[in-house]
Amino acid sequence: MPKHVHRIAFFTAVFALGLVDVAQAQNTGAECRSNPHLSRAKDEYERLEFDRAAKTLQRAIEFSKNCRWDLAEVYRLKAFVDAVNAERERCQRAFEILLALDPEYTMPADVPQKIRACFEDARNVPAERRELKLVHTSPTEVQPNAPVSLPVKVVDPLRLVDQVQVYFRREGVKIYTVVTARADENVSVVIPALSIPPDEKGYGMEYFIRAVDRWEGTLEEDGNPKKPLRFQVAKANTDSSIVETWWFWTGVGVVVVGGVALALLATQGGGDEVSLRVIDGGVAGGG
Repeated sequence: MPKHVHRIAFFTAVFALGLVDVAQAQNTGAECRSNPHLSRAKDEYERLEFDRAAKTLQRAIEFSKNCRWDLAEVYRLKAFVDAVNAERERCQRAFEILLALDPEYTMPADVPQKIRACFEDARNVPAERRELKLVHTSPTEVQPNAPVSLPVKVVDPLRLVDQVQVYFRREGVKIYTVVTARADENVSVVIPALSIPPDEKGYGMEYFIRAVDRWEGTLEEDGNPKKPLRFQVAKANTDSSIVETWWFWTGVGVVVVGGVALALLATQGGGDEVSLRVIDGGVAGGG
């Protein structure tokens, strides 16, 4: 085989590996998924197959880990189909969900009157009855080796939110870890103590909060994977005397001498001097 063919094959393989590395680097474990049913539903709507489009849109809603923008488009199209099928209440609710997901949405001028009337009904509902938001204040500094409770107020009059998720990672780490809590008006999501290890220099933790539906579709976020929130983990105190170490107290608890268990009592004098006394049988040891 000519040398230039070998070179082409080599650089093609290197380029392919590079693409794989880039894809892996961009995957943080927190990404939503593009919905494969949405384009099919649009095609069915354009072909005036409204009943079939309605079924496809239901599958689109139930698709796992929907992105927020896909969900907004799914509910917009669902409202259109419901309006055409004379499902006025369903149409209005779908438009209310659309406005919760995309409050800035405006109706195009060429939309049929039946659809526009349904949209106006949804828009005339007071905003506080169809809003969707998360209210949260980040902690400033937390202690290592202690759980971190993150309080979240969930504003969700349409009852769309099923779970509140917190994705977190140490600064410099690419992959997020997730903890969840069932949705309620006031939720406390806890990052476990084992995820907040001590460090003598301290460090930052990045996180964001996501409200999801029952299929883990993204409804609302405070922060996001690319622009996370942050709190600081305090510096760990590494100065400790001998009597503050776990292995010392494990050894002091019970000592076996010649097959007889003797309890030891430890006392600390000035500085780092430690005295031990054997409580049993009047035998004593000092240091």
